[in-house]
Amino acid sequence: MEARCLYFTVHSASNLINVLKFGEMKVYAKVSIAGNSEHTVPDLVNKINPEWNKTFRFIVPEINIIQAQGKISVKIELFCQRSLSHDKYVGEVNLSLDSQCPKSCNACLVDISGSNYKSSSFGTLMYSSVLGEKLIVVDSSPSKDYTNKVNIAQIGATVLGAVVTGAAAAFGGN
Repeated sequence: MEARCLYFTVHSASNLINVLKFGEMKVYAKVSIAGNSEHTVPDLVNKINPEWNKTFRFIVPEINIIQAQGKISVKIELFCQRSLSHDKYVGEVNLSLDSQCPKSCNACLVDISGSNYKSSSFGTLMYSSVLGEKLIVVDSSPSKDYTNKVNIAQIGATVLGAVVTGAAAAFGGN
């Protein structure tokens, strides 16, 4: 199976709508790519202008990119953490990254679905991404389930990342 590592960084958001009647906003971002999700820790300080600068690594099977005609779908949902109730939905961003552009850094509008507000778009989200080269992952299992193959690709990417980091440390000081 061929796959690619996508390094996706959620930098910050600004001018979000305060969705709480009481208390202070503690916003976190949930990033979903290729059926996998990761989230930042809530920013406890910056309220409606949270900063995370958190990078996630996702393994994206090449078949997913081909089926989406060279695009990688990314969904970023923003939530406000609450201690006495379920976390409150703030808004979301839906992206379609072009696999032909290995690096990107952008700002985009945050959208709120089913909005009671005058405008459904508000605030800005800053993100960047780096798409790695194709990795070939060999899996001899007869299963058509891609979950096992993605797990193997993640292990391979972790090993490759450790080798690159070690080589950079070894040769970086000269």
